[in-house]
Amino acid sequence: MDEQLLSTRQAAELLNVSPRTVTNWIRADKVPYVRLPGGEYRLPLEGLLDSLTGTYDMRTIEGGLELDAGARARAQMERERPMEERLADMHTLSRQVTAIAGSARPE
Repeated sequence: MDEQLLSTRQAAELLNVSPRTVTNWIRADKVPYVRLPGGEYRLPLEGLLDSLTGTYDMRTIEGGLELDAGARARAQMERERPMEERLADMHTLSRQVTAIAGSARPE
């Protein structure tokens, strides 16, 4: 099965954040990504959702390192959850982050 790749704009719209936030996540190695020859980024949908729910291990992209058994089991359980539930969790997380960021802004 082919992995669906998202642009930073598509990922931002999906998660209700700005494209700049997605770019910041990429630069901080918080989400998996592929850099195209033109310099644009693409994010694998499954990896993006896994990274934001805490089940993605960045080492698997770089060195092919294996996850421990517990992390593998959690990752498998997360992958088996319906996409609608995972997206709902991402939207909830996004609203919480937005609320926290909004309350931290100086008036």
